[in-house]
Amino acid sequence: MDNQLIESLVSIVSFFNRTDRDQAFIKQAGVDLEAVSFQLFVTIGRMQPTNVSDLANLLGKSHSSVSRQIDKLEQKQLVTTKDGEQDARVRSIILSESGEELKKVLDQTRVEMIDSALKDWSGDEKRALLDNLDHLAKTLKEIK
Repeated sequence: MDNQLIESLVSIVSFFNRTDRDQAFIKQAGVDLEAVSFQLFVTIGRMQPTNVSDLANLLGKSHSSVSRQIDKLEQKQLVTTKDGEQDARVRSIILSESGEELKKVLDQTRVEMIDSALKDWSGDEKRALLDNLDHLAKTLKEIK
């Protein structure tokens, strides 16, 4: 059962990490965002305020690669950055006003996709899934 649990978790994570799915999702949402910037943008939206080091660690990318992508998102006016109060080398990153608007479009598209995928699930099944995912998320946060 443990191996099946891990296989299911890897399958779920893989679903959300595939760039081909990201490209299809971006197209369905009708937004102007490169697939390479998509995961970074979504992660910033969920973690803000954040910084380059935390993003690089979470996404498994180099600090310089993430920093370059942040610069591109900033040029598109989707994020804003400011130097850290304690250390000017640490940039604090948040979504800009237009970034927040884009996040709303992406969130709505994601909800529509999940609703479509779970259309045959009962309300009780959806609630049970949510309860179990919340429980799992809380449990995993406790692991050091």
